[in-house]
Amino acid sequence: MKKFSLIISIFCCGFTTGFAQVTDDSTKNVYGAKTTLFTTEENIKNNIDSYQTIDTSLNNTHNWNPVNISDYYYQNLGTIGTAMRPVFYEAPNVIGKRSGFGVYDPYVKTPDKFKYFDTKSPFTQMRSVFGGNYRAFIGIDFSRNVNENWNVGFSFRRWTVDKQIGPLQSRGDLNVLSHSYDLQTDYRSPDRKYHVMFNFARTFHKVNETGGIKDSSEVIDYEELFDYDDEDINLRNAQGGELRQQYHLYQQFKWKKILQFYHVFDRTNRMNTFVNSNPSAETDVNFFDDILLRTDSTVDLSRFVYYQNEIGFKGEIGEAFYRFYAKRKDIRYTGKYLSTVNPVVENYAGGYFRFAPKENWQLKANAEYEVSGNYRLDASLKIPFLTVSASSMQFASPFFYEQHLGNHDFWQNDFGSEQVQQLSGKLDVKWKDYFRIQPKLDLKIVSNHMYFDTLAMPQQASGTAPLLHPGIEAKAKYRSFNLEGNYIYTLKEGANADLFRIPEHFLTLDFYYHKVFEGKLETRIGLEGHYKSTYFADDYDPVTQQFHLQNYFEVPGYMFVDLYATAKINTAQIFIKFRHLNQDITAGGYFTAPYYSGQQRILDFGVTWSFFD
Repeated sequence: MKKFSLIISIFCCGFTTGFAQVTDDSTKNVYGAKTTLFTTEENIKNNIDSYQTIDTSLNNTHNWNPVNISDYYYQNLGTIGTAMRPVFYEAPNVIGKRSGFGVYDPYVKTPDKFKYFDTKSPFTQMRSVFGGNYRAFIGIDFSRNVNENWNVGFSFRRWTVDKQIGPLQSRGDLNVLSHSYDLQTDYRSPDRKYHVMFNFARTFHKVNETGGIKDSSEVIDYEELFDYDDEDINLRNAQGGELRQQYHLYQQFKWKKILQFYHVFDRTNRMNTFVNSNPSAETDVNFFDDILLRTDSTVDLSRFVYYQNEIGFKGEIGEAFYRFYAKRKDIRYTGKYLSTVNPVVENYAGGYFRFAPKENWQLKANAEYEVSGNYRLDASLKIPFLTVSASSMQFASPFFYEQHLGNHDFWQNDFGSEQVQQLSGKLDVKWKDYFRIQPKLDLKIVSNHMYFDTLAMPQQASGTAPLLHPGIEAKAKYRSFNLEGNYIYTLKEGANADLFRIPEHFLTLDFYYHKVFEGKLETRIGLEGHYKSTYFADDYDPVTQQFHLQNYFEVPGYMFVDLYATAKINTAQIFIKFRHLNQDITAGGYFTAPYYSGQQRILDFGVTWSFFD
């Protein structure tokens, strides 16, 4: 009741203050969203020297879960903050050596996600979410111009999420504790010839692992696994997590339009850990296949550190833009019980080309080659009504896949590179604002795929697997009513098709009513649903932080529905969301992974507030 009263108070305060700001806006608020501009490093690097205004629409206002924000292209372990994986196969964004860990990447703000602002007044945005079952998020972003050429800013984010399955108490048995902070700054010389951008980010993401629901029955009875608080779990003493620190610097000098020089520096330090204070305890011991080193505790640790320097030149010739570069990457990878440091030096060369004769016509191509033989080639063409892209990629095996010694696992492998060929296309047909349809097709051919098998051990296949994804995106509007949908069908072929566990049918729908009242109050009320068909979804091993194949738990097909309402008053955005509205109507729940139940019916409330003074 206290929490409900607090929510109502904030809601009422928001409306009162919001209307006050609207009344005074024409006379007092000189600055606002339209005078707060930002760009990205990618734009500057590729000479797209245009700033855009911040997004103040109601799109995604009601979504604070990274799974929802990704349009369900990612899947977690049922609750916010847990390990995530892509639903569809994705190639990595680097062709060289990687650590091999990535389940917490969606919670990390990487250098490419930073926005560099040009503010006419100090800009502050605060977001607070009060979720049911003691789930909460708070985020603060701040940016301001020191002068017309120099901007500074910082942000802070914190997640706290209680366990959904098997908590030992009604409140405070945390499943996830995550906090991160970062800062950025950029400076342009008065003559606009020199531009430097810098950012630093630190994230500490800790998960008290449950190991999923403990089930001793010989035959799986799905409906018996939806007791949530009353379910027993496999792990009571285990914690997994990641600590990451990133330093990033970009600088460029413009000699002439046809020739400019740039330099990029990166330093990243990431540490992945799994800790169990008592692996021999009765609550935990049956979860582990082996205890190899010590029975009193488990402390597994892997550390991945690299320095990278990229030097290049670029320029514009008419409507064409070019960029060429050389890059060196110094890597160190260590494990707590590994005797070697695994130092690696990688050298790259690459280029980028863009030709844009008209606003809606654009051709882009880029290539990167690493001296060990790995490479990436990409090309895309965008014209009215059609976008097509093609890529060919070969990338190295991750360190973790090749060598690991921990308290519960040991392996040593000599893997080769993996290859991916991809071709994508999307048509765009629309009729005014009433209807838009986008048929699409994505073809991937994966060779020598690296994966974790049913025993949660790394393997590399020797064959190929074509993955075909035809689909369609559609939008329809009638007056204030809107319908948006996204459907993807998956067809797998080849000897290695079974290595890719992807639902055959993937569907997301959003039906909502959107209305603006006299330009002061904007509202959206809608129903949002998502469906995946039945498939053997990958299981998760918290010890190694890896998803792996399994053949014992077929995740049933299920559509869950959320009801949400959002409102915008001046610079305040408020939402209420009723998650999993149809629970106990269509079924007792659903699963995101074997023995990990999806989000139960819950009420979320949140406020996002922007200030421009």
